[in-house]
Amino acid sequence: MLGDSFLDLSPIALLIFMSVVFVAAFVRGYSGFGFSTILMIGAMPVIPPAQLVPLSIALEILASASQAPKILSGINRRYLAILLAASLLGVPVGVYLLTYAVEELIRMAIYVIVLSMTFLLLVWRPKPLSPSDTHLVVAGFIAGAVNGATALSGLVLALFFTASTASSRTMRATMIGYMFFTDVITGGLLLAADHYDANTVWRGLAALPLLLAGVWLGSWRFFATPSGSFKTVVIWLVMLFCAAGLLQFI
Repeated sequence: MLGDSFLDLSPIALLIFMSVVFVAAFVRGYSGFGFSTILMIGAMPVIPPAQLVPLSIALEILASASQAPKILSGINRRYLAILLAASLLGVPVGVYLLTYAVEELIRMAIYVIVLSMTFLLLVWRPKPLSPSDTHLVVAGFIAGAVNGATALSGLVLALFFTASTASSRTMRATMIGYMFFTDVITGGLLLAADHYDANTVWRGLAALPLLLAGVWLGSWRFFATPSGSFKTVVIWLVMLFCAAGLLQFI
């Protein structure tokens, strides 16, 4: 930590935290994912990871709720139902890992695997996958476990949907819907495991105005962007997030 002041953060730490929240919210509003990844990477120098995960989950819930009116019609309910059912099995595994395992090793492994697969997707350009029930179950379980441990499930889902036949509108809306429900579940488990404290609550409330402003601007940008370029942008975002995450371990 950089010192104690408002929200138990020094003025510089507070400025860094709020700036990262706004940037992360903009990306979340545009792509439907990425908030937790940016928050973890950008705010980790001033807030410990164990405090950032529950804070990130809480802010993700608020972001999803604010986007609900414009994404409900775009959600693929079959995709969402199977992903959510599978994630119910994965989330407790992730929360257990967060509580008892070395988080840095888990995060590094996730970044390396997702970065490698995304790079292959970029250079190989395979035929888009039509998601079967089995594909969705596997993706949901992995995303749930990753969400519980590191709040990085958006990377897993973005990779999965980018390689699929889902349209950009369906991809984004379904990811947002998934994030909302799994984050509510994960947040409840984290609360039961005593991962929330007064600082987390007050930091979330203080960040709320910037969160909502960023999400609104990002959503406006999505609807102004040609749908054909969306998945390409997502591929590069995923690679950027993973590369930035790995730099923290060097």
